[in-house]
Formats: sequence, structure tokens, C-alpha cells
Amino acid sequence: MIKELVAIGGTTKEQKAISRPFHNFIGLAVTNAILQGVVLAAMIPALIYLLRGDSSNTNLWLGVFGLGTVATMVLSTITNKRAFDSTMVIIDAMHTRLGEKLIKLPLGWFNADTTGRASHLAVKGTMFVATAAMDIMVPLISNGITPVVLVFVALAFDWRIGLVLLIGAPIVFGSSKLAMHLNQKANKALHGARIGTDTRLLEFGRAQVSLRAAGISGTEYQPLADAIETQRNAARRAMWSSVISMLLQNFVVQLVFGVAVTVGIYLVITPGAGADPVRTIAIIGLISQFVKPLQVIAEFGTTLRTTENELADIAEILDMEPLQEPDAADAAAVPDDPAELDIAVEDVHFQYRDDLPEVLSGASFTLPAGSLTALIGSSGSGKTTVTRLIARFWDVTRGAIKIAGHDIRDYTTADLMSMLSLVFQDIYLFDDTLEANIAYGNPAASPAEIRAAAERAGVTEIAQRLPDGWDSRVGEGGRMLSGGERQRVSIARALLKKAPIVLFDEATASLDANMEKTVQDSIAELSETSTVLVIAHQLSTVQHADNIVVLHAGTVAEQGTHQELMQQDGRYADFWRCRDAAHGWVLTN
Repeated sequence: MIKELVAIGGTTKEQKAISRPFHNFIGLAVTNAILQGVVLAAMIPALIYLLRGDSSNTNLWLGVFGLGTVATMVLSTITNKRAFDSTMVIIDAMHTRLGEKLIKLPLGWFNADTTGRASHLAVKGTMFVATAAMDIMVPLISNGITPVVLVFVALAFDWRIGLVLLIGAPIVFGSSKLAMHLNQKANKALHGARIGTDTRLLEFGRAQVSLRAAGISGTEYQPLADAIETQRNAARRAMWSSVISMLLQNFVVQLVFGVAVTVGIYLVITPGAGADPVRTIAIIGLISQFVKPLQVIAEFGTTLRTTENELADIAEILDMEPLQEPDAADAAAVPDDPAELDIAVEDVHFQYRDDLPEVLSGASFTLPAGSLTALIGSSGSGKTTVTRLIARFWDVTRGAIKIAGHDIRDYTTADLMSMLSLVFQDIYLFDDTLEANIAYGNPAASPAEIRAAAERAGVTEIAQRLPDGWDSRVGEGGRMLSGGERQRVSIARALLKKAPIVLFDEATASLDANMEKTVQDSIAELSETSTVLVIAHQLSTVQHADNIVVLHAGTVAEQGTHQELMQQDGRYADFWRCRDAAHGWVLTN
């Protein structure tokens, strides 16, 4: 575990910042443990002289014992102080590295499960692991090394009793390893169950509006209830596993101690064995201290395994492959002229995992700079995946996506995002004011620019309705606003950013007819200066597009204007005839 904790530092320079104070504290803890064993050894001559009535030498050795005890107390204080300092360094290193890693992971990595896991590790896991330096390492070192010292002391005073302890040591160690193996599976299951419960709790909090509308509360939300029950069962199994492993280790420790005492008594009562009764009693009194430290180690077994599980999870995230991007010096430059920012999707293949089928299978199309392209298709055809790939939530499996002739992987993440505005279905608003949430689109924008963008996106009427106007807080995730209102705020952000490329995913899905017209005007305005890609099913959104791309089964089935595709009488025309029958629309060519 020491090696893993130091490895969290990352680079050699950072690792040294952790390893130096950490190794200093470990060295002090080992020294203190050895000193404690030596101090306890001073009790043997003290007991021998006491039982023989030699008060002078008894007082001498008691003085040695007293001075040694004071020395161990001072050293223990220094050790614990160093342990605390190491804990702070480790916490800082883990939080820093986790933060740095999370902002470099592909955006597609973040979902409900991974977010819950990252939240658990950042809040609970790192604290649990870091405090292990003080709460676990010090007692483990102390209670692990002191018995070893006592074995050698016993060997020095009576090699036969010491030999019993020496032979018993690997048996005790073996029982500890066996207990750890028996307990490991149960603790790993409990660890996973805890993360699952944390994830479901976050999900439960985010979905309160929908759940309450459906009349679902608390334990009636089955995924959360199932997660809690799973954790309860896992905790029960882990508890029994811990009890059994502790009983096993304590039995073996007591057995070794019992054999050592039996051998000592046998040597005393056997003529010619050469055992001094007084010295044997003193040795037995000493090795009684052999038992307690090993019992403490057994009790720390569960905590140690939990720490190792948390540490393994942290290391797994830290070892994940980040989103690869070029160095600033080698990166493609962002063109100054938006007219150069065409987008080419070239023979793109993509699958979320190796064991899943391809979502895109050779899709190819072009979005000319300054054009408005509508992307349509049936559910599961790959529309949303295309927008996420352009924003580089993931990297394509094969093929390439190019902006201004350069593969998007040749741009730095900062440069790529500077070219994009994203208006997706999964909108997140911060627990801040309405005006501040719009300003995230362009933090340098003036209040007048913010209000202008808000007006064009239909947010002004939201501000007029709220009690504190533009200073009204919208709640975590924007829970104080409706879905359509959150979408309007997201569109205002895009308008404010004035990015040369705008990606809309169902931009008008949650809006009424009046607001849909407002957003249509906003999209038209953006398409005059930006390259716009819109995923939508509304006729009013699609029919006026410069280009329409029809996806089917991960490939481009058709491409052209509304009139051209209707005249081809293919999949697009079939799609709109179905919409016409369902909604009573009149299509004109």
C-alpha cells in the first residue's frame, strides 16, 4: 500500500513531494516500534531481579524501562505529527491528480454511473485512503514490528521458547493472508454496492421533478431501493466475513502463544532441561505482549482491505487513457475566417465498446462553412452520436472528422471548444442567477450583450416572471425552470458565445409553437455567420435547411435540400409522409 500511495503523486517531482515526508514518517514509525520492543524487553531483567529480591538491580531496570517509555511517547508524538503532515500531502495530491485527470478524460466518459463513482472517490475515497496513513499505517507498523522484536528477545533469553515463536510467526502470517483472501471478495462487493448507492442517490436527487409528478417518493423509487438492499446484503456478508477472519486469526495467535507457554512450563518442570523458573516466568510475561499487537492487526484487516479497494479505484481512474491531443506547438491553428470552417465527416465508423455493434458504419457527408444542415433519421440511426463525435466526446473508431481540413484530433481541446457552441438535450444549469448562467457562454460579455442574447432566445420573459428577475437563482441543474426554459437559456449561451460552429440536438423539442418560432429565428441568425448542424424532427426546422442529411443504420441514406429529397421519393419522403399522416401537415415541394 505504501508504494501505491506514493505512486499517486504521478510525476517524479510530485512523487518526491509525497515520498519524502511519507518515508520519513515510516522510518520514525519503524524506529518507534523497535524501541517499544526493546523497552518491553527491559521488563525481563526487572522481573528476574524482582523475583530474586534484588531491589537495587530491579530499580535500575525499572528506571531503564521508564526512560524508554518516555522516549517512545515522545517518538510516538513526532510520528503521529509526521503522519498527519503526510495525510495532508496525500489528500492534496489525490485531489489534484483526480481533478487533472477528470478534465482530460473524454466527455463521453461522463454518465450517471461514472459521475457517481468519481463523486464517491473525490469526497469519500480520497479522504478514507489518505487518513489511512495515520489511522492504519502507524498501528500496523507498531503492532507488526514489536512482536518480531519480542521473538528475538525471547531467543536471546531462551532459544527454545524463542524458536516456538519463530516457527509460529509464519503460521500467524499465513492465517492472516488466508483471512484476507476470504474477506476480500465480500469487501469488494460492498465497495461496489456503496458506489452504486451513491450513484442512485445522485440520480434520485436529479429526477425529483419527474418522480414526484409520477407520485414516486423515497423507497418507492425501485432503483434506489434495490441499491440500498444490495448494499445492506453486501454489508451483512462483509460483516460475517470479517468476524470469521478475525476469529481465525485470533485462534492461530492464541494457539502459538499457548504452545510457547506450554513449552516454557514443560522446560521448568522437566529435570535436566536447564530452564530457570524465574527467567521462564519473566519470558512468559513478556511474550504475553506478543498476543495483543497481532490481535490489533487482525482487527485492522477489514479497514486495510477497504483502503486497498478505494486505492485501487483511484489508481484505475488515474491510469485511464486521457483524451490525446497535440502539444500547443504542433497543434493545428484555428482559422481566423469563419468561412473556412467547413466540417467533413469522412467514412466514420464508431462503436461505444468492442463488444457492441457499430453505431456509425462508414458515414460520410460535408457541412459547408456558413450553412445550415439538418440531420434526421429514425431513433438509433446515429444522429446524436455524430454531434458528440464532432464535439469530440469520443474519438472515432475509424475514419476522420475534419474542421477546416484538419482532423479534429489535431486541435487542442481548448481550440476545438472555442470553435463550438453546444445546445444538447441534457442541459445543465448551475445553481447561480439566471443572468450568470447565460454569461457562461461568454464570461467576457457585457451585461448589454447578455440581455441581447437572452432576448433573441426568449429568456427575457423568464426573467420577468421570476421574483428576483435576472438575479433569480435557478437551482442546481436549473430545477427551478421548466425543460423548455432551460433549453432557452442554453440557446442564449450559444448566441452569446458567437462560436463559428453550432451544434443543436433537438433544439426545439421542449418548446411551444411561439417559442419554437423564436428559436427558429435564432438558428437562422446563427447560420448567417456560423456553420450550424441541427438534429430535429419538426418540419419547420428541417425544410428550410441548406442541406439535409438522412441517416439510416449508421450510414448516410440520402442528402440534399428538402425539395430535392421529396422529389427523390425515398426514405426522407416516406418519413415526412408518416409525419403528415400523424399530424395533418400539408407538405409543399
